[in-house]
Amino acid sequence: MNVSTSINVFFGQGPVSAQMKRVYDAGFRHMDINISDWVDMPSGNGLFPASPQEWQNWVQEIGDFAGKFGVTLNQAHGPLFNIFEEGPRGDHLRGMCIPSLEAAAALSIPWVVYHAGSFAGDFQSKSHVHALKEANRRFFDPLVEAAEKLGVGIALENMSDRFGLGQGGRYCANTDDLIDLADSFHSSRVGICWDTGHAHIQGVDQRAELRKIGDRLKVLHIQDNDGCTDQHTAPFYGTIEWGNVLQGLRDISYAGELTFEAHTLVRRLPLSCQDAALSLLYQIGCALKRQFEAMP
Repeated sequence: MNVSTSINVFFGQGPVSAQMKRVYDAGFRHMDINISDWVDMPSGNGLFPASPQEWQNWVQEIGDFAGKFGVTLNQAHGPLFNIFEEGPRGDHLRGMCIPSLEAAAALSIPWVVYHAGSFAGDFQSKSHVHALKEANRRFFDPLVEAAEKLGVGIALENMSDRFGLGQGGRYCANTDDLIDLADSFHSSRVGICWDTGHAHIQGVDQRAELRKIGDRLKVLHIQDNDGCTDQHTAPFYGTIEWGNVLQGLRDISYAGELTFEAHTLVRRLPLSCQDAALSLLYQIGCALKRQFEAMP
């Protein structure tokens, strides 16, 4: 198990290679590329590579850095939005889903994380859950076909009903629904991403849920919170019982990366303190890794 982090800890602070160098200097040799932040609407972040050449240059910059410094790009996050969102932003991000897979293939990134979409209804109703599954299937089928051709994987992430935004719930907050959706593609290129913070907000027994997922688990988002809001902070800064999580990973013989999505530990600090905070995050990861490896 290697210790990794999303490079989103420094998003917006200079070119992508400069962000990666700071992550590297903190100790990380495995990195998650946050495509999701970079591809949002130009009016939203001012950083989107707006032309095909700029997009290719951005991808090349990441690959050049990884090659020069011996960094493993272990996973990525595709466009982060409700896939049923209407309007220009939704149209734009839907259009960036397959280019994100193409970028991952070019960078030899094995797994790209996506969120299933939701729309309002009775989430206790089998008919509503079925309608959600079918709508998500229609959206993801072309992406799965592209992933199979490109030789990359799609990892569907667990959600929380607290993210329902007035819809009554959130599809794939229930682990059984997440497994059902992933299995419905009948493809080795579709797996699951487990976000520890989302699971904590949902109030589930993470060891039990991880055992349900089994070898479908391909990537992790490691973060902590207070069990109420999605705080994306470091382990031990929230209320997750990490022994339970690690034992669940041990139960299923998880052999992937331990990847942080704990950017608020870093971003909220003064600039002069951020690199030290990321170094601390790396040390926390090493401590979790040692605890995991010591388990019977």
